[in-house]
Amino acid sequence: MNHKTTIKTTIFCALLLNLLVLSTPQLISGNIASATVGQAVFWPNNFQDGTDADGELELTHDTCMYIMYLLIGRGQYGCYYSPNSTITSYCNILSALNNYYEDNVVFSKGHRGYPYWNATPPNWNHLSLIDHDGNNVKDHSHIYSRTSSENNVTFIWHCETAEKYQTNTTPQDGYGYYGMPYCWTHNSGLVCYGGSGTQVFLGWVNDSPQFLDEAEGMYNYAHVAYYFWYYMCNGDSVEDALDNVSYTIFGDETYLESPLRDWLVVWGNKNLELP
Repeated sequence: MNHKTTIKTTIFCALLLNLLVLSTPQLISGNIASATVGQAVFWPNNFQDGTDADGELELTHDTCMYIMYLLIGRGQYGCYYSPNSTITSYCNILSALNNYYEDNVVFSKGHRGYPYWNATPPNWNHLSLIDHDGNNVKDHSHIYSRTSSENNVTFIWHCETAEKYQTNTTPQDGYGYYGMPYCWTHNSGLVCYGGSGTQVFLGWVNDSPQFLDEAEGMYNYAHVAYYFWYYMCNGDSVEDALDNVSYTIFGDETYLESPLRDWLVVWGNKNLELP
């Protein structure tokens, strides 16, 4: 599907104002008995002074809720929304996805940590997702142990989450498996922007962008997140969704011509559609 449409920021913002607020992690739609696809949106809501722009958390909240409604709108699939995500909510929801659904779709937006940077000796292999309380949701112990090859589409909007991966190598050290691409997918055969397989992992090299560009007063990267899921939920493949995002936001014909190239990294099958 190749939409090549431009939807104005004012429309996006107006729609955001109409969202309802949900206060606790819960199954929003679908039911375990009938759903074969599990979906989850995580929003830790952890403010990092000096990194997060004023208004970043509010815009992230609205964008994540909008993504949740896009996923709900696909039909009778299980959909979890986790505002103020903690280690417990990550673990509980990932366990539910792994135990009760055949295919899983995950989006998370926040910050990353290095859980063993102050160990003796320091370890820089392992990454974590910083939860609402500032604690580490660790790649090996909290994520790997509660995910599987059934994680089909995973988009982790935290810094450096595309790193620590090398095709045909199983990343492991004394603490266990490491790196977000492997720990979410359990797959050592993912190819960068590959063309086959049943899984795809999207993450960032170096710093992930803020949703709000405070200096410019623009929502470009909130739109990247929203439009990616908008196009995916309307039947695009990952490649087509990224191409449409690039055209809609940046005016570039394809992802490979856009500022996203080599920053937002696709490990796995770019031709994959949502299950």
